[in-house]
Amino acid sequence: MASDGTWEIPPLDDAPDIARTPGPQPGETMADTGNWAGFVLVGIGLLTVIPAVALAGLGAEGWAPLVAFIACVALSAGAALLVLQRRNQRARQQGSSAEQTTAAWQGSVPRP
Repeated sequence: MASDGTWEIPPLDDAPDIARTPGPQPGETMADTGNWAGFVLVGIGLLTVIPAVALAGLGAEGWAPLVAFIACVALSAGAALLVLQRRNQRARQQGSSAEQTTAAWQGSVPRP
């Protein structure tokens, strides 16, 4: 018996396929190198908030707003990069799911 395409076991009932979930698996977001720039900028922004608060508490009038501005820019840019990367990923997944074909057995197995 030869198969025409990828071999797949047909489902015995209409239960969802829990082995291949459509969402990201744990740790997959961190492993994707496209997210690293956003994570680095968010980290820089969070680390810059600490000196900004310390300088404001010490009364450094010239430096505190400058460091706070840098923290806001880094946090905003990092969050924007992460959101844009997530949108790009979803668009690619939707495009690839539209191109997928049905398995060979789906056309030959009658549905009750």
